Amino acid sequence: MSLLDTVPYTLFRMLCSPARVRNVAVLEQIFAQFFDDFSASPKKAEVLQVIRDVISNPAYSSLADEDDSGTSDTAEYLIFNKLRDDGWIMEVKNRRMVEIHMPREAHALLSVLVGLSEELKIDISAEASLIDSGVLAAYDAPADKVMNIASARRQAIQLRRSIDGVLTSLYRIEEDLMQSENLTDLLQRFMESFVDKLLLENYRALKASSYNPMRFQRSIIDNTERFINDDGQVARAAAALADQGLAQDISSATTQILGDLVRIRDVFANLGEKLDLIDRFSHRLERRIATTVRYQETARDVREEVLRETIRGAFVCLDVGTATCVSPFPGIPVPFSTATLALPRKARDPIEPQVRKQYAVDPIDLKREELMDQYIARMAVTPRAVVARLREFATSGEYTDLDDFQPTDARDIGILFEARVGHLESLPGLEFKRMNRMSSGKYVSGPKIFVRLKEDER
Repeated sequence: MSLLDTVPYTLFRMLCSPARVRNVAVLEQIFAQFFDDFSASPKKAEVLQVIRDVISNPAYSSLADEDDSGTSDTAEYLIFNKLRDDGWIMEVKNRRMVEIHMPREAHALLSVLVGLSEELKIDISAEASLIDSGVLAAYDAPADKVMNIASARRQAIQLRRSIDGVLTSLYRIEEDLMQSENLTDLLQRFMESFVDKLLLENYRALKASSYNPMRFQRSIIDNTERFINDDGQVARAAAALADQGLAQDISSATTQILGDLVRIRDVFANLGEKLDLIDRFSHRLERRIATTVRYQETARDVREEVLRETIRGAFVCLDVGTATCVSPFPGIPVPFSTATLALPRKARDPIEPQVRKQYAVDPIDLKREELMDQYIARMAVTPRAVVARLREFATSGEYTDLDDFQPTDARDIGILFEARVGHLESLPGLEFKRMNRMSSGKYVSGPKIFVRLKEDER
């Protein structure tokens, strides 16, 4: 099925005619007044009155198509008949009244065209917070919220298209700016296109908004990854999708759900790189415009008449024989080089040899370092050190309260702390019993713990 099988080609006839500006204004006014929200079907007289109001505007009164004929009294009927014949509207008789309806494909096309009229706008409707909450709700209740996945995919794609639209608009604005004829035109285009429409109004507003997509990037990626890797929740969601008749079978429903989740994840995985690219490009464009303006402002200070007089003077000097070449910059000083630099007045003093003195190492410093190494090694509380010290403490076959452990030095305090908060089950040769209540020990507080040697270690 081709595109024109869905959208009739007749819809484009009024958009390409000589009076297309007038026709577009008529369509916009009819759509905004009657068909934007489908509140009620208008009568034929109401539509004719809207057309009459538009063509009475002096900006459109002189516009006409080649096949227009008749007086101004029938102009609205001619436009109405064209709208009907091309498929933009249709007449439906309801008893004695004639109601006007807009076909589905015409309404869809006009809705898209109205949206394109603000092509530089960032579509905040695809809010990342709604995508995040939609995916999370679908994961928690796949049978009831399975449609949230497809909705989140559409919102994510819309957000990606909006961000891509900003980037393509930047390229187009750069091309337009470089085609400016003079400095005034350049600055006017820069302020209108780049600053007012794109960055200050839309893109920077998006990044400063509480719905900045980067705030929810990590959460969305984590939730989609968890959903993709949870076969049980995916199967429940696929069964619900198949039961609603939105998929042929469970297998195709599973493929659809996984594809939507992967698309959402990929959009937000690459979103940060896309936003950074926009920031770098906009910064480069701003600097390029600033450099261009600074160069043109500098060029203004050099008057053309001064350059002409300088060139004439160079040719006069050449004619009288006082110069051997034509140059607007006579009398250039000799450049700096090794041949023109001044020689030093006197040679540098020779470097006198020096004898390196060998200092003896103090035995006290060596002993201090050795003792420090031993102290650090003794104070290192490892699982092996904890096991060795607790085996000295728990010597009997009965459970011993860890509160009775009496530290003898600072290392025992560290061992007692590790025993309170560490993973006791991984310590070999010991058995532990952890109570639910807390113990306010004399040295280290923590859970109530009893310890004893294992039977094979006694």
